Amino acid sequence: MIRAYVNVVKKASKGLENIAAVILFLSAMLVIANVISRRVFNMPITGTLDLVLFFTTALIALSIAYCAVDGGHISISIFVDRLPKKVQKIINVIIGTISALFLVLVARQLVLYAISSHASGDVSLTLRWPHYPFIILLAVGFGVLALVVIGQVLSLFIKEGEQS
Repeated sequence: MIRAYVNVVKKASKGLENIAAVILFLSAMLVIANVISRRVFNMPITGTLDLVLFFTTALIALSIAYCAVDGGHISISIFVDRLPKKVQKIINVIIGTISALFLVLVARQLVLYAISSHASGDVSLTLRWPHYPFIILLAVGFGVLALVVIGQVLSLFIKEGEQS
């Protein structure tokens, strides 16, 4: 059951990572097109800065969970690695649980902020795009990251011989 949960979360985070890769490509193409348009036609693409900022927000939000799945986040374990395996497991469960709770709270606060942003009508300066969809994307990213961390904590309870 734990392995099934972890696999579903891994697939979801990989799907979000693939969307982030497309957004990164589109962002790069937009910057290149803007530079060419500015140099050749002396006419920049309107709203490029707004779009790049929104795309960067989406890129980070959609890729943060897969970074955790892939082990890309920094961890300092110089002291923990020297402890007995049982103590390491207890410490990892405690830290993972606190991290997951924190990430759930961050996602919740981002949803509340998105609701507030929508109600106040916050928009970008040039394109007049609303901010709240991108704040919701951040909430989704942190929510999926919380699910990944929960999966990592649950995986600590799988017996050594059963892990794959």
